[in-house]
Amino acid sequence: MEQHNDRADTLHHTHIEWQPTYELGIEAIDAQHRYFANLINLLSDELRKTDHRDYQDSLLNELVAYARFHFISEENLMFRSGYPQLDEHRQHHRELIDRLSARIANLSLHHSENAADAVIDFLAEWFINHTVIEDKKFSVWSKDRAASVDMPHATDE
Repeated sequence: MEQHNDRADTLHHTHIEWQPTYELGIEAIDAQHRYFANLINLLSDELRKTDHRDYQDSLLNELVAYARFHFISEENLMFRSGYPQLDEHRQHHRELIDRLSARIANLSLHHSENAADAVIDFLAEWFINHTVIEDKKFSVWSKDRAASVDMPHATDE
């Protein structure tokens, strides 16, 4: 299907290539992050191919639903682990959803290439920064905690 080729030529293409720095060493979260990156890439590709509003809305709804699922899953893991920065991390997730929602609303109102670019650019930047900064804090804390539990303790003699 070759419709809207002019759109594909003008809308810039953002693509997340998986990097080792995105790995947290927490299997469940790493798998979700990989899927999320693929979903962002799919959205980027599809927004370049079509301007069909219902389809775009459906893709955006899928992405937001997955983001919410991922955030809840991540927060539940943090809760079970006793992560002391959970409330701060949860607030960060809420802010990200709010910022994404604002960009999606702008796209829904304007359906312009600039609005589509803003959504994709935000998602890519957010994914990379949130994963390598915010989520990495949990990973480091979790590994440090596990190491301190595994370390032999000095005994009184």
